[in-house]
Amino acid sequence: MRILGVMTGTSCDGLDCVCVEVDANGSWKILWNDSAKYPPKLKEQVLRFQLPKQKNSVLEILKLNRDLGTWYGQCLQKLIGAHDPKPQVISCHGQTVAHFPDDEVTLQLGDPARIAQITKLTVVSQFRAGDMAAGGQGAPLLPLFHKILIDKLSADQNLPEGIAIHNLGGISNLTYLGPKDSPFEVFAFDTGPANIWIDDAVLKATRGKSTFDKNGALGRKGKVDAQAVKKAMKHPFFKKEAPKSTGRDDFPFSYFQKLTRARGNDLIATATAVTVESIARAYEDTIISNGLPLAAIFLAGGGAKNSLLLDWLTDRMPSVYIQPISELGFDDQIIEALGFAIFGFLSLMGEPLGGPWTGVDGFGPPGQITPGENWIDVASQISS
Repeated sequence: MRILGVMTGTSCDGLDCVCVEVDANGSWKILWNDSAKYPPKLKEQVLRFQLPKQKNSVLEILKLNRDLGTWYGQCLQKLIGAHDPKPQVISCHGQTVAHFPDDEVTLQLGDPARIAQITKLTVVSQFRAGDMAAGGQGAPLLPLFHKILIDKLSADQNLPEGIAIHNLGGISNLTYLGPKDSPFEVFAFDTGPANIWIDDAVLKATRGKSTFDKNGALGRKGKVDAQAVKKAMKHPFFKKEAPKSTGRDDFPFSYFQKLTRARGNDLIATATAVTVESIARAYEDTIISNGLPLAAIFLAGGGAKNSLLLDWLTDRMPSVYIQPISELGFDDQIIEALGFAIFGFLSLMGEPLGGPWTGVDGFGPPGQITPGENWIDVASQISS
């Protein structure tokens, strides 16, 4: 079965997709991948929706769900038309606009019915709701895929014990793959902001001319406000024990701005330093303090391309080998989309996606299926 995994993260920087061929045993291979930029007006609307104390009517929520679904469908239709072979199923994570794990609710928008209507393909979506219904945090979900990925790689090469895959999207989350048959065989949680504060600092410093710190060039020119970093690390989220997850709702940019008088490149450097410090402490407080091996951390997501973040994290954790996941032969930008392509397959098979790392209790229903015009063909492949 050919499945197109689709991901737009909390940074709203673009759409990433990857088409994979998955056989009945769950083995997979990448066929092609592509990306598209987020429409500026739609991005502005999504980010405005998430501002602190923002009040949105039901009608506004429904319209945004409609508009995102229409964009996903039209965008994917063009991308699919430019490649062969064509996917049979679209596995779309949707755009997270709210995540309140303590209240057991999360919201990913992008109407799957509109995606299915435009593309004529079956769509799998809403991957987090089932985990939350079973008492989980709904995030991070990718650890299951990270284990699948590392198991696949371990079959071909001799990887050391104690590997972590760390995703640097808008939010930062780690997956630690430790000693087998231990409570830390798969251990994961969100560690705090990754790019959300850095990107907003860039927007402010450049007056909207740049949306992210390419290769960390701007942050390198700045000076870190060390006191602001210390203040940021007192945020209540960092004191919580895993399993835990977070989002823009916990870390609005306005909160960060209240901590510092830094401006321009200094603001970007300080935001980067917060990300680095929160990541390092996450490993120190959970993995290293328990005497567990930590041989390597492989970075994925947009932040993996920020060499300043990589350099500072390496300086902060000198005993650990830290590199982009591209070192293992994978494009760091498409790992999340690839993961949700596999989750689309698992959802079609009725397999749960969460686990102890999300805090789920029992069976968590996987993604929801919206049949397209090709549903009978898809269903026949599922049943065969």
